[in-house]
Amino acid sequence: MARRPRRSVLRARAAGALGVALCLLGAAPPAPLEVEGPGGEGVALAPREGRALVVHFWATWCPSCVEEIPELVRAAAGCAGAVDLALVDVGEDWETLRSFAAEHGIAAPLLRDPKGRAWRASTGGWGLPASVLWTEAGRRSEVGAKRASEWREMLARVGCAQSAAADPTPSPLAAGAPGSR
Repeated sequence: MARRPRRSVLRARAAGALGVALCLLGAAPPAPLEVEGPGGEGVALAPREGRALVVHFWATWCPSCVEEIPELVRAAAGCAGAVDLALVDVGEDWETLRSFAAEHGIAAPLLRDPKGRAWRASTGGWGLPASVLWTEAGRRSEVGAKRASEWREMLARVGCAQSAAADPTPSPLAAGAPGSR
């Protein structure tokens, strides 16, 4: 049996150690998403222990965003204790957001991503609306609007037991009521 030169054994061990180190680095949880709170303070978004987090990026100028926000808020309301929701506007000012929330009866807390950095970092910046679904198992991004039934199904998949059975009544905005865009 031929002996391996000592140098190749050391290289093989070093390559193995490097592989293990890279695996460990990849296993680290994703860094929090940095956005802005209503007072201009920095907010680090990450799921709380035992809960999923849905980070929904949107804008008031986006018709499908405007239509789906009430549906998402309604679907997430039944998920208290299992799923947290963060509504993050991309690129608009606080006055625009407050006016939108008052006009459309949005009582959910709003956050801002003034320069779109968190949106681009987590979803690739390919379009709005875009959502990040974040659980202890990791996070994934989805771009595009969803109907109420799709939100309920998605929230059920990330741990919201009540969401699958939530009220399927459509939003007044989806039906074209006054105030819809």
